[in-house]
Amino acid sequence: MGALIKAYFSYRKDPEQVVRELVSQRRFAAAMWGYAVAALCWVCFFWLGDGLSAWGFVWRFVFFFLLEISLCYLWAALSGLFLSFFSHEDGSAALFIAFGLSGFVQGLLLCYALISAAMPELTSLAALVFFIVMMVRFTFVVMTTARGVQVGMSKALGALCFVLVPAVAAVFLSVGAIILLANLFA
Repeated sequence: MGALIKAYFSYRKDPEQVVRELVSQRRFAAAMWGYAVAALCWVCFFWLGDGLSAWGFVWRFVFFFLLEISLCYLWAALSGLFLSFFSHEDGSAALFIAFGLSGFVQGLLLCYALISAAMPELTSLAALVFFIVMMVRFTFVVMTTARGVQVGMSKALGALCFVLVPAVAAVFLSVGAIILLANLFA
């Protein structure tokens, strides 16, 4: 945790060096803390003030923690494959760390959830706040990826969007398989 605090205060001086240092040192624990913060933010943003029991809170937290890790692992693996064509760095590990660190950015949702719990008239802005925070988190990931793997912003963005190709293919193949099976049994 001390390395994260040190990185936070030295980020303004030389952001590229800090990102490269965090990625090169494989700050797996820092990434896990980021995923835990993101999971906490999901639970608080959607269920704060709903009378959630302790068991319900823990179950949802564990679910979102595992979901964050799993989805970011797959996203990092697929995007890292694309990044490896442009850089000599290990793109997958750098992306997994970047995704984890971006969970701290999602802490803005926790702030909004606490403020809107005190001021219910702000709950109508929840969708807008959610969209803005997710865009800030994605921008953070793109910038961190570009700095950590030492590629341009457009290549980092392209690598992160590369994951859409197999995802869309999986959806089309699944729909095609369902239609094929429906026709076989009809």
